Amino acid sequence: MLAHTAEQIMTRNVTVVKKGTSIEEALKLMANKHVSGLPVVDVDGKLVGVITESDLLLRGQRMGDSGHAPLPGTVSPGSDRVSEAYFKAGAATVEEAMTPNVIAFEPKSSVADISRVMIQKQINRVPIVSAGKVVGIISRSDIIRSMAELPFLSDPQDSKADQPRIDL
Repeated sequence: MLAHTAEQIMTRNVTVVKKGTSIEEALKLMANKHVSGLPVVDVDGKLVGVITESDLLLRGQRMGDSGHAPLPGTVSPGSDRVSEAYFKAGAATVEEAMTPNVIAFEPKSSVADISRVMIQKQINRVPIVSAGKVVGIISRSDIIRSMAELPFLSDPQDSKADQPRIDL
């Protein structure tokens, strides 16, 4: 595949929220903009965190609200991730629920590097920053879309490149 950079595929008009924004406002913004996460910025516009669907998914629920035992193969309500989600769901502002210390990349970063980090860290989106300010965002679907649009090149050294493909 042709090498490409973050700035070639990033979404540029990023919807962000400021620290102190209410959770209700963030929920409405996410729903209206059809996004699954929002970068959180300070008064100077510098990235300080990200708030995502996962941070808010249990909003309005109490641990054990379902009254049912966990389904086989699922995580029980006492697990660390679920307990953290319940805690974040009770937050009043995005600052209280956001994930701080966000992994971010610069516009010249390679999409291959971004993809590897997304897989390693199990994250769905990364902010693209310049001088600490959000200039773009890349989601997994942005990477898939870019792969569908860019031509894949065969390695001329690869002897298998000329062999016919067999679908089973």
